[in-house]
Amino acid sequence: MKHRLKLFLRQVYARLLFHSGLHAVVDRLMPRRLTILAGHCVGVPGGNGSGGAQLPPDMSISPERLEGILEWFARRYRMCTIAEGLREIDAGARGKSFVALSMDDGYRDNHDRLLPLLERTGARATVFLESRPLDERRVNWSHKYFWLLGRMSPWDFVHGYGERVGDSPHFHAMNQVVTEGRLEPRYHLKRILKYEAEAEPRDRAIDAIFAEQGGDERALCEALYMGWDQARAMQASGVELGGHTVSHEILSRLAPEEQVREVAGGAEAMERALGQRPVSFAYPWGRRWDFDDASREAVRRAGFRCAVTMHAGTVGPRSERTALARLAIDDGAELHLLAAEACGGFELLRRVGLDLSE
Repeated sequence: MKHRLKLFLRQVYARLLFHSGLHAVVDRLMPRRLTILAGHCVGVPGGNGSGGAQLPPDMSISPERLEGILEWFARRYRMCTIAEGLREIDAGARGKSFVALSMDDGYRDNHDRLLPLLERTGARATVFLESRPLDERRVNWSHKYFWLLGRMSPWDFVHGYGERVGDSPHFHAMNQVVTEGRLEPRYHLKRILKYEAEAEPRDRAIDAIFAEQGGDERALCEALYMGWDQARAMQASGVELGGHTVSHEILSRLAPEEQVREVAGGAEAMERALGQRPVSFAYPWGRRWDFDDASREAVRRAGFRCAVTMHAGTVGPRSERTALARLAIDDGAELHLLAAEACGGFELLRRVGLDLSE
């Protein structure tokens, strides 16, 4: 009940600011800030079910929806990359606040669809790259998982998976999901695979099912991810390219030395291929339980000046540079909520003791 009330009040407040125009007043009253929008794909790369790509809806935003959001912000804010916005904020910039678009993982649609959109709207972007898909044309386990659930039922996947991992607590949790017929089983199964399964047996089992179903990892990677040539073209067009580890592992589940290899390894691969070392970093998955103090230290040691999360909020001069807030966007993104956050509306409420964020 408390959570539903919070969501209701959040909607009412955001709509009031947006439709009354009060967001412009709040924006002028609040200190200058950087708002970072966070997406993944512009449309579904390769086409959902075409070219082998299968990604969930919360990883995609249509070109039309994204263009509308960016055009609205471009009329009211200074559009920038993350690194540019931080420099301006740190320098005590006056005037309009800043908005940066960011996209995670390095999907090929970021080159094919996002670049023309940026040119039309005058927006800027930071794209965070995993290096292994570009270097080796290999993909994270989650993409094979999405691909498989585009071709088999959750029930069949779980029982094929169970045949390979044997009796284990996380398999029983997965079996319960499909036996009870829960809504959105893909989401629940992915969560269990992310946080409850041991990485090595999980990956081995998914690889076996993927091969059995005729999966081709290189073809899947080509359907999903850009290559280094596309990354260089984006860089030449003014897109900031940031680090996103080597293989998109949950950093907090790794030993500190493994975290260093993931974070620094991705940065070194980008430096070799692009001729410059990235300064911005995005934590894989990005929730506060997906990274820890060792992750922050790995980010600093690798030479990154900032790291972004997937928790809502805006960025100011005193924001912790290794845990910057972002606003997630997909086709369900509501402009009034984005505007209320970007203008400092929710921060204003927090200052008087009322937190309606997330």
